[in-house]
Amino acid sequence: RMPFPHGPSSLALWAADRKTAFSAWLGGLLPPGEEGAVLRALAIGDRAWLSRDLRSAWRQSGALHLLALSGLHVGLIYALLSRLLAILGGSRPARFLRSTVILGLLWTYALITGLGASIVRAVLMITFYELSGFFPGDRDSLVALFGSAFLLMVFRPEAPRDIGFQLSYTAVLSILLLHPRLKTILQTRSRLLARVWEMLSISLCCQATCGVLAWLYFGTFPRYFLLTTLLAIPLTTIVMYGVAAGVAARLLASALPSLTSVSDIVLQTLGWLLRLLNSIIHLIAGL
Repeated sequence: RMPFPHGPSSLALWAADRKTAFSAWLGGLLPPGEEGAVLRALAIGDRAWLSRDLRSAWRQSGALHLLALSGLHVGLIYALLSRLLAILGGSRPARFLRSTVILGLLWTYALITGLGASIVRAVLMITFYELSGFFPGDRDSLVALFGSAFLLMVFRPEAPRDIGFQLSYTAVLSILLLHPRLKTILQTRSRLLARVWEMLSISLCCQATCGVLAWLYFGTFPRYFLLTTLLAIPLTTIVMYGVAAGVAARLLASALPSLTSVSDIVLQTLGWLLRLLNSIIHLIAGL
């Protein structure tokens, strides 16, 4: 469903065409099969290539939301771009250039993935967050959250009735309000343990709201969501960075044929990671 008030505009139709073309290009990176299907779903939200059994396994494991373009994908891209562009420095002109590049690339990603409602919401949140950094005072995540929600409701007054709108905004709201308190429950000097608890506490925050909504709307609740959090989400993060590396490697190899062997190695590694991810999903689903 496109995020426009009166049906798809020419921009939305153009974005849908770009998504189809990009999905076809992604399909050529790996051999046909489960790995290629999950690659398309993770990269641009194209789940049309998932088999019924594979889709069922992802749903039963409580990880199907990872295959729907959402704030997780945008957040990973945002974090990667922020790290890469940190070399620009902290001056005001540098911060302005960094924000401009980041927002330009994020909105480009939103376009080539079809301007889906969840992606537009996530990019809009980050846009408000980035712009708030140029006004007096500290950046306020709650202002970014409510500002993006207000703007969406201005253009789509029916948006709050959309289950995707409810899930995404309640998930972020619960993280912002509950996570700062929940993460302090466990105090440890171990970085690994602290990281594990951070992932689990974020997952608990999300399920406190999204889990309730999922039960009310669909009558289901992911029983093993904590196991999925520990195993699937970290690997999915690695896979997403692998996808970015694979796309970059193939593009570079197209321009510089001498890099073809490097591109092949990167894509073979990506295929292995996707097989491992699918194996973990099938394992959790079979519990």
